[in-house]
Amino acid sequence: ISVVTLSGIKNHLSFLQLKADPTGHSFVFNAATGSQFENTTGVSQTVYVTTGVSDPIQTTFRPVLINSLAFGQNGRFVEAHPVANASAKYSLKIGINNLTHFEIDVGVANDVNDGLDGKDVYEIELRDADYHIVKDWTSNFKLDGNKNGTEHIVWDKGVDDNTVVWVLVNLYFEEDPANSSLYVESLSLTWEC
Repeated sequence: ISVVTLSGIKNHLSFLQLKADPTGHSFVFNAATGSQFENTTGVSQTVYVTTGVSDPIQTTFRPVLINSLAFGQNGRFVEAHPVANASAKYSLKIGINNLTHFEIDVGVANDVNDGLDGKDVYEIELRDADYHIVKDWTSNFKLDGNKNGTEHIVWDKGVDDNTVVWVLVNLYFEEDPANSSLYVESLSLTWEC
């Protein structure tokens, strides 16, 4: 007859908990990642981005009134130019399991419109499985004297935050000329699975 003590069960459970700890992964959407996408302006595309550290990351790119597009050029993940004088935009939707860290560098070049309502806008949302917003950022770009602006955003999962499974990035042009551009220089994700 085998006798199991309470301390023996506790030690065994501790061992099992250590074995069940999640594995962390990190990946950066940058100029090198851009080569997995096509520079096609008129259609949405879904790409299962090869990471080398996990299963591919499902990423959907949607352009609206985009005149030209460049993935993986000029040291950026993606850069887009609008149809002149249109309210153009593009979006990225990234599926990720249990996001723990998010970082993005986005920017605008040649945002010619003055005034708060005429400036180009970035909108970034981190959403849970029920599509509720866990964290979001929406703002006009702050422009320098050359009508250029950049934004660096960082988020780390808090103790009370819901599990993030979607990253949404929307970049909006406000009636700019075709030589304006909105770009994502890089986008970093860290997650546990």
